[in-house]
Amino acid sequence: DPCMGSGHILVYAFDVLIDIYRSCGWGERDAAKSILRNNLYGLDIDRRAYQLAYFAVMMKARQYNRRICSPENQPNLANFADVMGADTDMLSGSIRRFAEQFAFADTYGSLMTVTAPADIDTAFSDFMPTFGLNMRQFDMMMKIYKILSQKYDVVCTNPPYMGGSGMNAKLSEFVKSKFPDYKSDLFSTFVIRCTQLCKAEGYLGFLTPYVWMFIQSYEKMRNYIYSTRTIETLIQFEYSAFEEATVPICTFALKNSKVNKKGVYLRLTDFRGGMEVQRQKTLEAIADHKCGYYFETNSANFSKIPGSPVAYWVSENFIRAFERGISIDSISDFTGSQHITANNDKYLRLHWEIDANKVGMGKKWVYYAKGGDFRKWYGNIELVVDWSEGAVQYYKTNSTSNLLAEKYRFKEGITYTELTSSVNTFRYLPPVCIFDKKGPSIVSVKKLWYCLGIFGTKIAPLYFAILNPTLSTQVRDVKNLPIIVNGEIEPKIDEIVKENVEICKQDWNDFETSWGFEKHPLI
Repeated sequence: DPCMGSGHILVYAFDVLIDIYRSCGWGERDAAKSILRNNLYGLDIDRRAYQLAYFAVMMKARQYNRRICSPENQPNLANFADVMGADTDMLSGSIRRFAEQFAFADTYGSLMTVTAPADIDTAFSDFMPTFGLNMRQFDMMMKIYKILSQKYDVVCTNPPYMGGSGMNAKLSEFVKSKFPDYKSDLFSTFVIRCTQLCKAEGYLGFLTPYVWMFIQSYEKMRNYIYSTRTIETLIQFEYSAFEEATVPICTFALKNSKVNKKGVYLRLTDFRGGMEVQRQKTLEAIADHKCGYYFETNSANFSKIPGSPVAYWVSENFIRAFERGISIDSISDFTGSQHITANNDKYLRLHWEIDANKVGMGKKWVYYAKGGDFRKWYGNIELVVDWSEGAVQYYKTNSTSNLLAEKYRFKEGITYTELTSSVNTFRYLPPVCIFDKKGPSIVSVKKLWYCLGIFGTKIAPLYFAILNPTLSTQVRDVKNLPIIVNGEIEPKIDEIVKENVEICKQDWNDFETSWGFEKHPLI
């Protein structure tokens, strides 16, 4: 365990190993000695965590061998803090280069790699009587070096979770340099590092946030796993499964080589009640594969979906739509750049606050799509934005604002509400508007009514839940939605969608808050 903390995984592994030794005919006393010497290894950056792990492992060993607490029975555990502050000024050559590698050991931890000259033991023995590197630091350096330089049958850990903003400058620089494709979080760098510590036919086990399964910034990590490793099992826990902290967690096991096989996946996201409920549901799934939350699939299927999310619960027909269909992006002009005023209080108004004669294309104020409440087909355009010469110049030059590109302005299209806890609702965008991040829009759509019809079905939210299962549907998610055009029914679909838009437009205009309001429907 390269991030052993206080040793929970190692202690549990001790009992597993005892059972293995028993099955091979070993006595418990000899087995406990062999496990300490040959089977368990752990590292941590924190001295106190190391001390707790050392104590926990030794007490577990003593459970099977009461005489095990002797100098020759030392666990293979080490911590990076105890090598800090070493005086290397009097060292030289390869010995000095070896010791200098530990200058930031308590920052890099198990992410670091350590090299040593072939005669490292003899060389340091000659230097020790003369120079200032104390024996404790030397012993810990050697222990860390030997642990990091080996390959293991199993690497199992709960790595630290820390985004780039939480890292200090030195760690951030190191991660960007050594793990440039996996730098989104410290846990993702550790997943990659652990594959380097494991034997080619070995296994890896992790407990991590499940954001890596879906979010774009972890796409390279996902593709690395799909192409070079094999997902054996994965359990996606309910969001609040750990009572101590609300963290979206999954646990997964990888074979450290590529094998063409199906992995096993458990989707426990619907079962609230803490980790005991999750445990029971796991056992039920193992006993009954038809329980409804047990899935088997080959991770190669995930690469067929744009963004390569770990969408293990979808059917093959669902995935096949991406191969058969065309993307929305291929038949529209969809920008990831939106208008940003950087000062909404100054530049935005509700349209009824402005003289209607001053609103419209070529005038001081223009209509502004900015998302809004749940509403399908038409509506929610209540705002106007200052489009005077001075305001436009401000949007161009201010460092925190953004002027929507000209080719996206005042175009017919489809707009939607980016952030929602329900399902996204898509609406017709009349060619009199600009839009911002909260109301992203597709313009110049070749099959506008057909696409709007697809967005209005119950199928589109299912695909968005795969492409991005967060509250915020990004532009790229809508662009990647597959669409299969049926020429025979397309005219009928267009007719129905236009009728829906007209009905909702009339409904919207029945209220005084609409800029198309003429009279109340009861009059």
